Amino acid sequence: MEIFPRETYKKLVQPDGFSPAEMEAIYRAHGFDNVEMAHSALQRIAVHPAVADWIDSFVPALFLGLEKTASPNRALLNLERFIDQSRDATMLKSLMSQPRLLEMLLTLFTGSQFLSDILLRHPEYLHDLSDVRQLAVIKSTEKLVTEGNAFLQTDSAGLDSVDLLRRFQRKELLRIGMGDLLSIIDFRAVIRQLSNLADAIIQICLKLSLSDLPPEAHHFAVLGMGKLGGRELNYSSDIDLVFVSQSGEDVTQQLGRKLIDLLTRPTAEGFLYRVDMRLRPWGNAGRLTPALAEYLEYLKTHAQSWEKQALLKSRFIAGDEAIGQAFTRQSRPLIFLRKAPDDQRTDAVRSEVHGMKQKIEQKLKRHGGEFGEVKSGIGSIRDVEFTTQYLQLIYGDEYPQILTRSTLDALARMAAANILPARNFRVLTDGYTFLRSIEHYLQMMHNQQTHQLPEDERELQFLARRLGFEGKNSGTQLVNRYRQHRQAIREIYRRYLDAGYAGQMQRSQTTQQPVSIPSALSLDAVYNTLFSQIEITQHQQMAAELSPEQPVKIHTLQLDENRWQLTVVGYDYLGVLSVICGLLFVQHFNIVEGHIFTYDAPDKSKPGVYRRRRLPMSQLQNLRKKTVAVPGRRVLDVLTVQRNEPALPETWDNYQQRLTQFWELLRDQRRDEARGKLARLFAKALPESAAAQTLLPVDIEIDNTASPDFTVLRIDAPDTIGFLYELTNALALNGIDLIRVEIRSVGNRAHDTLFVTDVRGNKITDPQKQRRLRAATVLVKQFTHLLPQSPNPAAAMLHFQQFVSQVFSQPESYVELATLERPEVLDALARLLGVSDFLWEDFLRMQHANLFPVLQNLELLKEAATPEELRNDLKSALETAADTTTRRQILNAFKDREMFRIDMRYIQGFTGSFWDFSEELSDLVEIVIRQAVEIALPELEAQHGVPRTATGARCPLCVCALGKFGGREMGFASDVELMFLFSETGSTDGEKSLTNTEYFEKLVVTIAQLIEARKEGIFELDLRLRPYGKAGRMAVLLSAFAEYFAPEGPAWNYERQSLVRLRPIFGDDALAKKIVALRDQFLYESAAFDAAAMRAIREKQVRQLVAGGTVNAKFSPGALVELEYLVQGLQILHGKNHPELRQTNTRKALAALENCGIISKKDHAGLMDAHLFLRRLIEAQRMVRGNAKDLTIPPEDSDEFNFLAKRLNYGDDIDRLHEDMLTHTAFIQKISKKLLR
Repeated sequence: MEIFPRETYKKLVQPDGFSPAEMEAIYRAHGFDNVEMAHSALQRIAVHPAVADWIDSFVPALFLGLEKTASPNRALLNLERFIDQSRDATMLKSLMSQPRLLEMLLTLFTGSQFLSDILLRHPEYLHDLSDVRQLAVIKSTEKLVTEGNAFLQTDSAGLDSVDLLRRFQRKELLRIGMGDLLSIIDFRAVIRQLSNLADAIIQICLKLSLSDLPPEAHHFAVLGMGKLGGRELNYSSDIDLVFVSQSGEDVTQQLGRKLIDLLTRPTAEGFLYRVDMRLRPWGNAGRLTPALAEYLEYLKTHAQSWEKQALLKSRFIAGDEAIGQAFTRQSRPLIFLRKAPDDQRTDAVRSEVHGMKQKIEQKLKRHGGEFGEVKSGIGSIRDVEFTTQYLQLIYGDEYPQILTRSTLDALARMAAANILPARNFRVLTDGYTFLRSIEHYLQMMHNQQTHQLPEDERELQFLARRLGFEGKNSGTQLVNRYRQHRQAIREIYRRYLDAGYAGQMQRSQTTQQPVSIPSALSLDAVYNTLFSQIEITQHQQMAAELSPEQPVKIHTLQLDENRWQLTVVGYDYLGVLSVICGLLFVQHFNIVEGHIFTYDAPDKSKPGVYRRRRLPMSQLQNLRKKTVAVPGRRVLDVLTVQRNEPALPETWDNYQQRLTQFWELLRDQRRDEARGKLARLFAKALPESAAAQTLLPVDIEIDNTASPDFTVLRIDAPDTIGFLYELTNALALNGIDLIRVEIRSVGNRAHDTLFVTDVRGNKITDPQKQRRLRAATVLVKQFTHLLPQSPNPAAAMLHFQQFVSQVFSQPESYVELATLERPEVLDALARLLGVSDFLWEDFLRMQHANLFPVLQNLELLKEAATPEELRNDLKSALETAADTTTRRQILNAFKDREMFRIDMRYIQGFTGSFWDFSEELSDLVEIVIRQAVEIALPELEAQHGVPRTATGARCPLCVCALGKFGGREMGFASDVELMFLFSETGSTDGEKSLTNTEYFEKLVVTIAQLIEARKEGIFELDLRLRPYGKAGRMAVLLSAFAEYFAPEGPAWNYERQSLVRLRPIFGDDALAKKIVALRDQFLYESAAFDAAAMRAIREKQVRQLVAGGTVNAKFSPGALVELEYLVQGLQILHGKNHPELRQTNTRKALAALENCGIISKKDHAGLMDAHLFLRRLIEAQRMVRGNAKDLTIPPEDSDEFNFLAKRLNYGDDIDRLHEDMLTHTAFIQKISKKLLR
């Protein structure tokens, strides 16, 4: 919609309509950076005779269109020039009646000044450009030759043939560029069209050149090299050519010079192409047209490696085809170094290709053009091309199918032959397409050969917006995306071509400088009675050897075949005991008995005295919050451990190494990270049988009489697997300081005594604190036992600690504690709290009141509520509401509670399948939307009356679902995509009467205000699929719907495609049937699907939404959107003859496609599996992140990927998850390419 009322825009063209400040605000709001220039241009347009009569109606639409452009100032100035140049008043007026045509024109005026100038010289070309279907046509070379020859026959004020040909070329460039700017054709189609056009121009020019030469001149062939040879031409590329003749006669030299002159000579109509002939034998010093035998001999005896590399792209273009094909056939074997052994050949080719790239980069460096150089810099287009050509040179002899000229085609063939791993293929393909798109848009602007990102911030922003990046920081977004692709491409390039890459990585390690520490050791009387003087001396020596590089030391003594005495001395940090115990468990050791001491360094004010200190609060906060050790404080553990398998020397080396790593994490204030890593190791080591066993009671006796300084905890419990780790972890998480521990196992029971203090170093004497200590310790200990069942043990433990604290803050915490003590409740929480930081922070915490009723009745989660039950519950709750505010609160409370319940069912595994979860969410959304409409309608009718048609009947309304809501495929954080339609114009019959348009607009606004989104992206209404998107009316008149989405209407292909999922959910049945009938007519009757336009949109999505070098589960090639577009494309193509394909649900559509024989049973099964995999993958990502914005898959070697594997029930088999991801995305790409050409 307009930013300002329509009258505001009309006043802009009136003399003295606004003050300078008001005018400035209006123009700035629409993105103008030079207000004075813009207003002057608008005033001149307003008084132009061709538009003066309808300028008032035109200005609002104009400003809506200008707001969407990358540079409103540039677009407005070009529009002024277009109006001045045009002589067709009817055509100009069509800009007012056809908003889409105006949008197309403004996009051109912003996207390319070079192409705009072509149209400004020939305004009549707009007639051809207005037909979007013609812009999408991919013309062959043959068709372009025919059209070019016909254009030469036109009467154009006495222009010669070459000038006419230049005019023809400009017209075709305008057509191709317009399709590119509007994303009607994709990158591959653009470069093929540009290359086909160049081929056609060369063929026509050769024919003109031969017109007055003898017959022997005809034995002449033109070969395209470089981007022209690969059919990868830019808008402003040089064309690399070589000529070959049968015998090299002088007449062929003359022909070559004449052809070059026709292609390059500038006139008033410009020039055709810049021609580069340096790739011929001996470069500029060689003959322009060598004989075939002469050229082949040169390749055998004199050609450099780079010249042979260049021949990989050679392609016959014009002239004597027999000579051209003979050259290609006979030169191809000469490219490869067949005599050298494989390893020497590889090294030689690598060295030469890499050396050539280094020379290019060194030249750039000398001229200060490294960063932002998309063609030849680091991580640039050349990196991809050289990597591709290197692999072709190495493997082309064995795999001739990879010797294709196109870079993208060659990459695809190498991936198919397993020469190129799937990830490398994806990185190089996505990066190449992204960088080439930047190159195109740079060159398209002024038809100049530029490959450098602008340094000027304003120009960078302008380029970014032309490429589709949005917002005030669009330039930063572009640079970040460029950096990502640059880095990812460069890494792969170096793996293949830089032999020293691995060595450089190894040399990047750094070391730390040691820091001196105190070395004295003394302990209390108990310690002296337990250990001999030899052992005490050993402990002192171990303590003296501690350093920042070695913060912990161990010593082992084997007692018998299965038992060892383990001594650990280290700096003391909160939680070190749980690390010691946890890592022992990870390495399959059980602690039989032991003694643990924490002690301080000597008090130097009293020589010979060693004692514990009471710490001031400042140091306590430093110790607890920042995890910084008090100087000299240490821990000594002497444990007897056993295991049923031998312990090799490397077993203890590994234990020492891991201990050191964890100590460093604690030292570096990374306590949560240390706990998380340990929890994951513990979960991985715990057998499933142990994790599944019943939780057993733990008795804790609290004694404050046995010690004058410490509270004594006596633990009596069954000695289960991992018991001591679970117990010490619970105490550490509750802020309990362990001073000394005595460990004893008798039979199958643990009898442990712990000497502890609170966070201030005091005994725990307060009864309430004792009660909390006992309860929290038992709960956390039991919860730790269940961690293996959580997808993210670290997050689950952290959230549970916070959760228990929250429980204690409740007025009746004893009731909730009783609930938590139930094993099935703890099990449910272990699964829930480890799923997502978002669910905890923004959902579970905020819905504490909703959580416990669910936990107290977990059995109720096992059955889904029916739609009828949900409707009745909501209506019952609303019966008591006295006003709209209360109804709104009840509606949103119901929505949040039921969404929480559905999510809980899914997380706990009570939902039968993912699709059941999806349908439950879809049912809930439909019920809430319907109820919101039913709340809003009476309120509006009370104010304005009932909307009436011309006959006095009530004006029908229909609410339609689209997107995943329309397909009943809702997921976590799915938008709620809607379209509101009404049947006729008219007005309401109340005192405060509104037009029907105004009434239904107000209805939509009221509904949007009634439904509250707890967080962006969760139950958020999305109305952007209505005609003209944000610029269109929120409530859509049926006739406007029909006009917009009709095959000849202004809707873009992707907008019309979105109607596949349109599903009426509320309102008048007759109107709903009309809408569906119109949808079927517009979508299916033509049986046409523009696959090229679909690929162009996909390309734009990848460019804007997929980070370089990564996989996005929704938008990457082969991801969810590609599968959905494939299915919808097939539905549109075949829906006319097979009405059963007209399904809104993707899986039902897939089933119908198989039943109709359009896809095979095998392909159907593969697509169904891929669809389920991708939806589950996306839901897992969304639950973690809380929105649908970032669906980037984390790196395979990251903890986040490990968590993802667990959430998707892969356990620790992350390789299988990675392999499945590659398999499914590759399969989707393969089927899409096969079925949608």
